[in-house]
Amino acid sequence: AAEPQRLVTFGPNQFDAELGEFTQKGKRVALTETEVALLRAFAGRMGEVLSRETLCKSVGSAVNERAIDVQVTRLRRKIEPDPSFPRYLRTVRGQGYRLVDA
Repeated sequence: AAEPQRLVTFGPNQFDAELGEFTQKGKRVALTETEVALLRAFAGRMGEVLSRETLCKSVGSAVNERAIDVQVTRLRRKIEPDPSFPRYLRTVRGQGYRLVDA
């Protein structure tokens, strides 16, 4: 398997998957452990659709699929310029979510 990219950049955002640090326009944004786990999952498979089930496994705690939607919404509030119209963390109807460098 390819070595996962440590630094992932999308738009003005940068995520250090190893340290779990997220910066936006060079400013650090605090993420919860769950948000870091989610972002790690997306960053490791940039552009690929990840199902809620896959994301549940990545987060590792006992979260259900509805909880994933809630977490994605929270994460969008931190990483999206306009969370109502996500550019980076996109919903793929009936399939899940994917992170793209829009």
